[in-house]
Amino acid sequence: MELRQIHYFMAVATHQNFSRAAEHVHVSQPSLSVQISGLEQELGTRLFDRLGRKVVLTQAGELFHTHAERALRELEQAAHVVHELHGARRGRLIVGALSTVNSYLITPLVTKFKQRFPDIQLQVHALPSSEVVSGLLGNRLDLGICLLPLAHPQLTMVPLLEERLALIAPPDMKIVKKRMRMQDLAFLPLVLMPVDYCLRKMVEAECAKAGVHPKVVLEMSSPDGILEAVAEGTGATILPELYVRPRLARGNLQLIDLYDPAPRHGVGLAFLTKRYRGPAAEEFARLCETTIRELQSRPTLPRVTAVHSYRAG
Repeated sequence: MELRQIHYFMAVATHQNFSRAAEHVHVSQPSLSVQISGLEQELGTRLFDRLGRKVVLTQAGELFHTHAERALRELEQAAHVVHELHGARRGRLIVGALSTVNSYLITPLVTKFKQRFPDIQLQVHALPSSEVVSGLLGNRLDLGICLLPLAHPQLTMVPLLEERLALIAPPDMKIVKKRMRMQDLAFLPLVLMPVDYCLRKMVEAECAKAGVHPKVVLEMSSPDGILEAVAEGTGATILPELYVRPRLARGNLQLIDLYDPAPRHGVGLAFLTKRYRGPAAEEFARLCETTIRELQSRPTLPRVTAVHSYRAG
């Protein structure tokens, strides 16, 4: 089995067409077909089903694709290690970040990172916390920003901050006080994330502490979409205060502190414990902490509790 055969296989799997795959890897279609046939003969099974001009992975092909993708990622990481050892600053860094955290942390962080490593290809994907964890474990992400607590034998966690959750309501919703007990949420229509999202689970856990069953009238996966629905009067919501604060200037939302108990959750940086982290990844991690401290110092933003100790997951 040759490395180029694996690259050709991945191209066909991606494009689902031999002609487009051949163009992508810069070989003729007959040469590509010969290489794929040779790979199938070596493995003793078909990897693709030919459906006219379109090709799809067989069950064996899907299994091979999972391991081939992982193998190529490991080879790429090995090359990065060698390049960085000799002072190179090219390569790729892939980060998964919570959607809410992504909205206020990533833009200033990326600006600083690109000044330090202009030739690094940085990819930041806004993901639910569970997908950040699975991306790290599947070796698809180099670093992840996810919800805490999280304990996994293969992951190391670096706590970054403790986010405070707040109630966000439309301007015409009659709420007398700027502070509200958690138990009072029982009387409000709420727009929340779907039940499989970690933030939703945390909200429900906090409500349970207060003996409240939230009255959910709408579920949405996009924080921006949730705020739009709230602004239009669909209901109130509960989101991280740091995420919402910059959006209050428009005047179509009101923020109410929650207490008894005050809902909070931790946010941390995660990475595979046994995986090498080069200078680019180390710098990104450092910038996470410094950027958070700068956000905390802004008078228009609420104070949050920063944590700087390291803990193995």
